[in-house]
Formats: sequence, structure tokens, C-alpha cells
Amino acid sequence: MIDLDRVSKTYEKGLPAVDEISLHVDKGEFVFVVGDSGSGKTTLIKLLLKELEPTHGIITVNGHVLNTMKHRAIPAYRRDIGVVFQDFRLLGEMNVYENVAFAQHVVGVSNRVIRHRVPETLREVGLAEKYKNLPRQLSGGEQQRVAIARAIVNRPKILLADEPTGNLDPHNSYEIMKLLEEINEQGTTVLVVTHNKELVNQFKKRVITMRRGSIAHDVEEGGYIEA
Repeated sequence: MIDLDRVSKTYEKGLPAVDEISLHVDKGEFVFVVGDSGSGKTTLIKLLLKELEPTHGIITVNGHVLNTMKHRAIPAYRRDIGVVFQDFRLLGEMNVYENVAFAQHVVGVSNRVIRHRVPETLREVGLAEKYKNLPRQLSGGEQQRVAIARAIVNRPKILLADEPTGNLDPHNSYEIMKLLEEINEQGTTVLVVTHNKELVNQFKKRVITMRRGSIAHDVEEGGYIEA
């Protein structure tokens, strides 16, 4: 599903942000990626989204070799990847339904499918009754649920979550992580970048710890290991 073979990314006049990483994630896995700020976690996400090109090494995702992918093929590739961010990134002038539907409009899904898929997805994230609300009328946890609904409405094969609980209290953080676990149990491969040691220890998934651009630890069903 996700393969990195001795991948490095070096920015101009700097040390490698990612340094000789080799990594394999199977279809249907749930993986936490942890590490201090500057350890390379965000660079890893950007490489998987093909927002960055590796300095060297080979990246293969869903059978696509990203190194040789043409620019015109990137939008189609990204349709199979949902992304959730710490700051929600909702469109403030659109209500909940419209925010989720927007993700379908941009890839050309028909209105008939949207009218079925969006309410279905909002039920999955527990927001069926909030479809008319604007983002500012929702709690932080509810806003993140909208962001997750938008990320999964096109039924991606992979979900990347970059600090999805960073702006939430402990209760909402747990509820959001539980929702990501439920999405994973439906067959979606989930990769979560987080600093939340308590959640990592609570959910007992595979944990990859990064340190100075390298993988320091890779533990199956482990806990948080200090980098």
C-alpha cells in the first residue's frame, strides 16, 4: 500500500528533513507516526501527497511510483487519499453539508450521488442533524468531524491525519481517534501524525517514532517511545 525505499528529502542548504527512510505500510493498517517537532513527520506527509519530491529514494503508493508520476496524474492519484489537518480548514461561508459536498464537486461527482453520499457520510461521523450549521456554530470536535467527513466522502483508500487532535480537549481527542479507528476498521489505511502520547498509548496500534529525519523505532501494537 505504502512503500518508501531509502527515501531522503533535503531542503536547500540544510540537513535532511527525511534521511534514508525505508518503510512499508500494509493495506488496512492503522499507524501512528510520532516524534519531536522537526523530526520529519510533516515532510513525510507531504512526500506521500506528492507535494514534495524526494531528493533520492523511491516512493510507491497504491501501486503508483510517485517519482515518475506525471503532473497531470497527480489530481487522480490524490482522490484515493483523504487528508485531515489540525486546523480543520473548513470553508466558513459554507454549511456542514456544503463543506462535505464540495469535496465531491471538485472531482466531478454527480449531484445524484452527492445527495446520497453526503448524508450517509455525515451519519458515519455522527453529524446527521448538523448538516445546516455553519462551522462557527460547531464545537472544535464537531468541526474536526466535518473535516473527517470531507476527507472520507470520496471513499479514499488511505487517510492521512496530521495532528488531528492538536486543537481539541482530551474528551474530543479520544472521540476523534475512536472515529479514525472505526474508519480503519472499514478497510481504510490510516496514518496519524500526533504528539499525543496518551492517545498513542491508549489505542495500541503500530507506532513509528521519528528522530532527526530517521525512523528511530517501529513497534507493532506498541506505545509511545520517546524519540
